[in-house]
Amino acid sequence: MKTYSVLSESSMWSTTKLKQKVEKILNEKTKDGYEVVSVAFGVNIWWIPTAYITLSK
Repeated sequence: MKTYSVLSESSMWSTTKLKQKVEKILNEKTKDGYEVVSVAFGVNIWWIPTAYITLSK
Protein backbone atom coordinates (compact mmCIF):
# COMPACT_ATOMS: atom_id res chain seq x y z
CA MET A 1 0.00 0.00 0.00
CA LYS A 2 1.38 3.39 -1.01
CA THR A 3 1.38 6.33 1.35
CA TYR A 4 1.49 9.90 0.12
CA SER A 5 3.06 13.05 1.51
CA VAL A 6 2.52 16.59 0.32
CA LEU A 7 5.23 19.12 1.07
CA SER A 8 5.17 22.85 0.47
CA GLU A 9 8.17 25.12 0.20
CA SER A 10 8.18 28.86 -0.39
CA SER A 11 10.67 31.62 -1.06
CA MET A 12 9.84 35.24 -0.33
CA TRP A 13 11.89 36.94 -3.00
CA SER A 14 13.38 34.58 -5.53
CA THR A 15 11.89 31.96 -7.81
CA THR A 16 15.45 30.85 -8.59
CA LYS A 17 16.06 30.08 -4.91
CA LEU A 18 12.71 28.27 -4.76
CA LYS A 19 13.75 26.07 -7.71
CA GLN A 20 17.04 25.29 -5.99
CA LYS A 21 15.24 24.36 -2.75
CA VAL A 22 12.84 22.09 -4.64
CA GLU A 23 15.69 20.38 -6.52
CA LYS A 24 17.46 19.74 -3.21
CA ILE A 25 14.30 18.30 -1.62
CA LEU A 26 13.63 16.07 -4.63
CA ASN A 27 17.20 14.74 -4.67
CA GLU A 28 17.11 14.01 -0.93
CA LYS A 29 13.69 12.35 -0.98
CA THR A 30 14.41 10.15 -4.02
CA LYS A 31 17.61 8.95 -2.33
CA ASP A 32 15.43 8.01 0.66
CA GLY A 33 13.25 5.84 -1.57
CA TYR A 34 10.36 8.21 -2.27
CA GLU A 35 8.72 8.44 -5.68
CA VAL A 36 7.88 11.91 -7.00
CA VAL A 37 4.20 12.06 -7.98
CA SER A 38 3.98 15.74 -8.88
CA VAL A 39 5.54 19.15 -8.42
CA ALA A 40 3.42 22.27 -8.87
CA PHE A 41 4.43 25.90 -8.60
CA GLY A 42 2.04 28.66 -7.62
CA VAL A 43 1.60 31.41 -5.07
CA ASN A 44 0.14 31.32 -1.60
CA ILE A 45 -2.41 33.68 -0.06
CA TRP A 46 0.23 36.42 0.33
CA TRP A 47 1.43 36.05 -3.28
CA ILE A 48 4.65 34.36 -2.19
CA PRO A 49 6.01 31.88 -4.78
CA THR A 50 5.34 28.39 -3.44
CA ALA A 51 6.04 24.85 -4.62
CA TYR A 52 3.83 21.89 -3.73
CA ILE A 53 5.50 18.50 -3.92
CA THR A 54 3.59 15.22 -3.76
CA LEU A 55 5.62 12.11 -2.89
CA SER A 56 4.75 8.45 -2.39
CA LYS A 57 6.53 5.58 -0.73
